[in-house]
Amino acid sequence: MDRVLATEPHQGDQMTYKYWLIVCVVFVILEILPPPSHFLWVCTAFGALGAAIAAVFFTAPWLPWVVFAVVSVALTPLMIPLAKFLFTPKPHASNVDALIGKKALVMEVVELNRPGVVKIQGESWRAVSEGDRFEKDQWVEIEKVEGASVIIRRSV
Repeated sequence: MDRVLATEPHQGDQMTYKYWLIVCVVFVILEILPPPSHFLWVCTAFGALGAAIAAVFFTAPWLPWVVFAVVSVALTPLMIPLAKFLFTPKPHASNVDALIGKKALVMEVVELNRPGVVKIQGESWRAVSEGDRFEKDQWVEIEKVEGASVIIRRSV
């Protein structure tokens, strides 16, 4: 009977990794809750997960704490670029600037000194050419927008 008890892990050692897993889950929950912490709690959650793994394989009571600290601190600078990438707004064209480069269908003939009409994404626009003549039903590309008119060019 003594031999069986001697080979069983000590109750405190057996519970240590479970406590670290609970801490890991708490940190993940803190990351999910608002306001966003931009991966700060994820770093500590991975540190707690590393500490739980260390607690399973090693009996030194100080080792999980060291693993927790090292992993948490080491991951923090790695997560900063990821957080900047994910949470920095990307510039995008809006309003009339979004029309530049789009394809348009000529609805009325466009000549050098006479504007016509093109259809862009279902909307009719006054179109002006800076040198070419465009026939009806010809596809063109929007070069720029000036006021309420679009400047068109041959579609590439």
